[in-house]
Amino acid sequence: MNKYLFRYGFVNGKEIFYRIAITGSVDITAPGGSMSNPVKIDMYISQKIISCDEEQAVVRVRIDNVVADPRMSKEHLPKIGVDSIMQIDRVGNVRWMDGAAAWQGAEHSMMRFPEEPLEPGDSWVQQVEDVSGSATPFHTRYRFNGFDRKNRQLMVFATEMFTAHPDDPESESMGRGTFSFDLEENWIHETSNRIVYSYRIPVPENPALKIETKTTLNIDMERLKK
Repeated sequence: MNKYLFRYGFVNGKEIFYRIAITGSVDITAPGGSMSNPVKIDMYISQKIISCDEEQAVVRVRIDNVVADPRMSKEHLPKIGVDSIMQIDRVGNVRWMDGAAAWQGAEHSMMRFPEEPLEPGDSWVQQVEDVSGSATPFHTRYRFNGFDRKNRQLMVFATEMFTAHPDDPESESMGRGTFSFDLEENWIHETSNRIVYSYRIPVPENPALKIETKTTLNIDMERLKK
């Protein structure tokens, strides 16, 4: 079986456009009742390589437009025209240099490859980092599935996110997704992730009672032709 070495490719000045659709809800259950807040955002972003060498690139990420459900609070929405700067190396390690990432969940827009070549069926686990580059408790397991059935230019990967390392008996799965990687451009073509996570917080006046917050997000990023 053939093995493939995956690396990002950098071309100075190259610009790539995406539409990111985020849907879901934030559900809160408290002793006094429950409420559900919808999440529905269409966001348009661009990534432009502003400098690069063979090993790494500096990429400007700009939010070009945001369309959201009118019931959502505008103060929590990504801001149109905001730029963030990320540094990415050839295997996909990202460090946000300025702007602390363009939007919440930006870490799901790129994926990291292992140093060694892969064949279909290979999998690996990596710890998730937050937008500042600090490690979090979350881990993602990637699996290389092979060529896209409809487009042989794309390679497909499956992902699963866990609350801790997948081998930890107390770790729980909190989301699944897919990535497709363009072999001609050596860049992410599209992604799809479904993430569910919950928190339980004691009520200050009565710690025996809990407030539970459950967040469900579907994040779909598709490449646009411009």
